[in-house]
Amino acid sequence: MSEQPDPCTPSKALPNKRETLRRIAEAARREFVSKGLADARVDDIAQAAGVTKQLVYHYFRSKEELFACVLDESSAQAMDELVTLELDHLAPCEALRALLQRMVQPYQEGELSVLAQEGIRFHESRETPRNSFTGLAPRLRLKLKETVERGIASGDFRADVDPDMLLTVAALATTGAWVNRYTVSTLCGLDMASAPDAGAWARFSVDFVLSALERERTGLHPLTRPVAQVSAPGSD
Repeated sequence: MSEQPDPCTPSKALPNKRETLRRIAEAARREFVSKGLADARVDDIAQAAGVTKQLVYHYFRSKEELFACVLDESSAQAMDELVTLELDHLAPCEALRALLQRMVQPYQEGELSVLAQEGIRFHESRETPRNSFTGLAPRLRLKLKETVERGIASGDFRADVDPDMLLTVAALATTGAWVNRYTVSTLCGLDMASAPDAGAWARFSVDFVLSALERERTGLHPLTRPVAQVSAPGSD
């Protein structure tokens, strides 16, 4: 089996190879989202992509390598949208809100939440040569730091804030609900697969982070959910 240079970057490939890699990646993404890494089958991925199983293994040495490629592409897209988001024209509070909402958006609208659950387990037990999340993290940290510093200078944010710690808590508080759906469902009765419940969590978690930064507590970020959704977990 010959090694191929960087199959995760089809833009560097010839047009016919680029299209083949695109079809394989799309088929693999659907398979991994539907069945998870353990139950996904390369035979089914190849059939859906319209190629042979042997060709899949020509480009990817294993199912795990193909998953790593799919995960990295999804992560790269989400991170790129974050780090390129224009915030300088917004007031600090609105800039931070926009950043947090963009952080949540791919989990609400796309397949990233399912891939992320698989990805956490995958990265805990393996080292992967490509990881766009860690590669783009410094740019995201800088964007958050600049926004927080603007808010401190304007008097909107409290001064005793560690931007890196804030970013970590913000990421866990917002997107973590999609990765750990069981805990969210058990403790507050929200079904993250439901659009209304996911929207309620997105609003609450963003307001929660913003309220922690307010220099003076206001009612701008209410830590409540819609009245229709207020019920004890597990109640009918």
